Amino acid sequence: MARKRSSRPRRRPGHRPPHKPRATAPRGRPEPHGFTAPGMRQLFDLVLPMRGEERKQFYNQASTGLVVGLGLGGAIVGYSWGGVFGAVIGLAVGVTAAGTLVEKQRFYRR
Repeated sequence: MARKRSSRPRRRPGHRPPHKPRATAPRGRPEPHGFTAPGMRQLFDLVLPMRGEERKQFYNQASTGLVVGLGLGGAIVGYSWGGVFGAVIGLAVGVTAAGTLVEKQRFYRR
């Protein structure tokens, strides 16, 4: 008896289709490491004299500065394009984009 859909691959009993991951496979992409990427941790240990909670506060302040800086940059670009209204829109877009980046890359930690 001929198969009905010859263009599709045959499903073999007991085998998972290749596009479906196993239940034990790790979900999603690897977890980001924030400011301390591989190889940089040793450099930061040498350069920064602080440890533990103090270092975490330093990184959190750097992350906050990143958000404020990108927000102000967006406001300046927006002002040059559209005056005061453009500055408000640019500030909102800059802070939103930087906040999303900081949150997704786990730069700011509690």
